[in-house]
Amino acid sequence: MLRGGALILVTVLVAVLFLVHPGAARAERSAAPPDDMNSLLLTMSLGAPSGAAQPQPDSHPTTDFACRSCHGDTDAEVVFPSGESLPVEVDLPGFDASVHGANSGVFIGCTGCHAPDHYQFPHPSPEGFDLREYAIAQSETCVRCHAPHLTAHPGPDWSGGYDPAASESGVAVVCTDCHGDHLAQNAEAWHLPAATSVCADCHVTVGVTLTDPGALSQHIDYGLFDQKQVNNDFCMGCHGPPGQTMTFPNGDVVSISIDGDEFHTSVHGLGNDWQALNCTDCHEDYNYPHSPLHVETARDYTIQQSELCARCHEPQHEGQMASSHAAALAEGNKDAATCVDCHGSHYIPPPNEPRSRISQTCRQCHSAIFDEYAESVHGAALLAEDNPDVPTCIECHGVHDVGDPTTALFRNRSPELCAGCHANEELMSRYDISTDVFDTYVDDFHGTTVQIFQSSDPNHPTNKAVCFDCHGVHNIRRPDDPNSGIKQNLLETCQQCHPGATANFSDSWTGHHRPSLRNNPLMFLVTIFYAIVIPSTVLFLGFLVGTDIYRMARGR
Repeated sequence: MLRGGALILVTVLVAVLFLVHPGAARAERSAAPPDDMNSLLLTMSLGAPSGAAQPQPDSHPTTDFACRSCHGDTDAEVVFPSGESLPVEVDLPGFDASVHGANSGVFIGCTGCHAPDHYQFPHPSPEGFDLREYAIAQSETCVRCHAPHLTAHPGPDWSGGYDPAASESGVAVVCTDCHGDHLAQNAEAWHLPAATSVCADCHVTVGVTLTDPGALSQHIDYGLFDQKQVNNDFCMGCHGPPGQTMTFPNGDVVSISIDGDEFHTSVHGLGNDWQALNCTDCHEDYNYPHSPLHVETARDYTIQQSELCARCHEPQHEGQMASSHAAALAEGNKDAATCVDCHGSHYIPPPNEPRSRISQTCRQCHSAIFDEYAESVHGAALLAEDNPDVPTCIECHGVHDVGDPTTALFRNRSPELCAGCHANEELMSRYDISTDVFDTYVDDFHGTTVQIFQSSDPNHPTNKAVCFDCHGVHNIRRPDDPNSGIKQNLLETCQQCHPGATANFSDSWTGHHRPSLRNNPLMFLVTIFYAIVIPSTVLFLGFLVGTDIYRMARGR
């Protein structure tokens, strides 16, 4: 009983002495927080050098005295079940200068975070199996005052707590990883360049290479503070430097470096009539680090991303979905063209400037056909002369709704495709080409039959010749070209359908010119003869019949 009473008396005397002599405590206390905030930030994560234990400042509640007396100067450590240890010494001057310290104006003492009912003396065993689990558990204390702000790093689920898998991989990031514990700084301090040392040191520790350490201040400004809007500059911090790549599960490696200047010269860049697009206009809900890819190959990713175009280009997307390309893709042919294959992704140029770009685009997949087209009368004029009048691929095949050219429907309608240009008098007059081509074809046996099939059932196949059977498909040449199937090689052309044809057979054809004194004069004269004789004969016989009827009527 006496010893217990003596102990109580000694404790009371110590407390009275402390309360009576606050000036002595003030004299020994550190005078001011560090003036250099950069230096303080550098120690924020790595740990400040421990200073001498400081007496309790007069502004401190008496409840912190016991905590500071033990934790201000000690070599004690907490040992976790994993074998890891944690020093219990606290840098009291650093804590006083922190955002929670006595000099901050908004003091939060030890018990503000370490609740007394949780930290009786002697303290209970630390929570968690290892040091990392303990840090994550302690970070949840922060949310009692601070709503966790969304950052570019995934942390553990606040409702679910500790995530061992994320912790061990070094990916999970919690409050104390960035802000520290007793040396936490205010938000303004994170705008200083020295704040980047926290990020850099952590990345080096976990082995995640930084793309551009010099641009970290910008990333912190845009990525860590939710009042900032993520824009192109933030994305370009990672995707701007050259040489950045991404590897798909199957081993495909693609570049993820984007040339910002080239992007802004594209149709989606600064010259866009609507507005210049941001990265997030197409790539929505992309946090950093990005979510894992749910595709196996780079080609699968291209096909998936092409669907983004439909959000702005709905009519074109609907046409593409009705095309032979989409049909082939639906059947499992992943090489079938998508929006990105023709137009590109980040560097989309005007598709028809220059006009030859249209056919060059198709060449990416149809190179053999392009080579034939390049030597044709149409292709040579387009590629060598940039002639705006000759057809490109899309004039015959369509743009987005590219049909199947092997169907009976396409074959039966092909003469109309040719007639689009060759029946245009204004266009053909520039090149001294007859506009009777389509009419004379329709007037002969071949054309008349094809027209009947098209009008009755355009999907029913016919074996009658259409334009490309004689002139070729992509390798169309001038009629007088020695390598053409017309004139010099006309008999061989006819024999494709008429194997027993002789020279007289092909010589009897008048071509696509109507008979005249210049072209087939004998046939022209015969035509004139019949044009006069037949009507005259009909009129004369009609006159005879009429007069005979008149005579018989008079006789009665």
